[in-house]
Amino acid sequence: MKLTVTRRRFLATSATVCTGLVWGSWAGAGDPTERVWRAAIIGRTGGGDYGHGYDQIFKGFHNISVEAVADADSEGLRKAAERSGAKRQYRDYRQMLEKEKPDLVSIAPRHPDCHRPMALAAIEVCRGIIMEKPMTETPAEADEILAAADRRGVKICVGHTRRYTAEFVRVRALLQQGLIGTVRQVRIQGKQDQRAGGEDLLVLGTHDFDLMRFYFGDPYWCMASVTVGERDITRADVHQGREPVWVAGDTVHAMFGFPNNVMVSWHSVKTADHWNSPFSKQEKWAFEILGTKGIIAYQSGLDFAWLDSPFLAQLDGAVGWRPLPQPKDWSWPDHARHPVKDLIHAIQTDTQPVCSGYDGRWAVEMVAAVYESQRSRARVNLPLAERTHPLLRL
Repeated sequence: MKLTVTRRRFLATSATVCTGLVWGSWAGAGDPTERVWRAAIIGRTGGGDYGHGYDQIFKGFHNISVEAVADADSEGLRKAAERSGAKRQYRDYRQMLEKEKPDLVSIAPRHPDCHRPMALAAIEVCRGIIMEKPMTETPAEADEILAAADRRGVKICVGHTRRYTAEFVRVRALLQQGLIGTVRQVRIQGKQDQRAGGEDLLVLGTHDFDLMRFYFGDPYWCMASVTVGERDITRADVHQGREPVWVAGDTVHAMFGFPNNVMVSWHSVKTADHWNSPFSKQEKWAFEILGTKGIIAYQSGLDFAWLDSPFLAQLDGAVGWRPLPQPKDWSWPDHARHPVKDLIHAIQTDTQPVCSGYDGRWAVEMVAAVYESQRSRARVNLPLAERTHPLLRL
């Protein structure tokens, strides 16, 4: 199978490379009379840095001028200015926002502990924000950001990039066209590297949860088990992960109920052998969508595959895995192929981006639901009534 576009590869396909990034490849020429959008970047060297290339996300667009970048670390600031082409440098992002008053702001750090204050400050001066995922650590923080954005009419786009990647968008069209019949269930396994369990859940599981909502709508409930080995987690197991987020457990099994009786399960398991070490050729991050007529499978680093049968076991060999077909009469709007184009389109049309702040909040809420189910030892309904971090209420 040939290589497909993973998130890292999506963030690594432009003319200028920063950790492999080429966001600007979607830019193109354009009407020279078109308005120019003033952009600014907020980074945090040593604390989430600039995420997966969010210091270069505006690069290459003819109608965007990167006015400034802010970073409290002087050397990190200098390097980010070089990478982004920013005209001015600031050590304090609040000072930058007050002075520059940009139209667009990139909140670049991958660590979500700083996203709330950065977003609230940016909302006061800008028209649109693009933010590295996860949006926040808790639904309550996301609620506050969205309430402030709504008051001022600011649009927010969150970096769950599968919504902007052709392969994943094509699968959505094929599901809607009934390629595999009625979807019955989806089985997902997380990346399960050294971060297996709770950290995998927040850092990478949000991509999976966002994609499932993109395909199937808003989930109704969650039932989950979070353990250390085979015992339930306790307050003593709650800690800051390799990335500074509250996590617990080295094994997570979660189920979500979606509209039309679709059941989604997500798993990240710590084992005693080499399962949690990187494989040499491909990742363990994968999912299978099981329908009444067929199966669609995805393995990170490889192509999607399609089985024209609902049964995995094919004893006679008559049916085998094959590449996905093209959807019939499929159209994919240009603005929906890149988050910056999408953000500008949302501002101009007063609509929400393909991956909006509301979508970003849902991904965070699904993570919180996993922990809330374990905490209460019960199935929990969504949206959650309690918006604070479940682990801090153990």
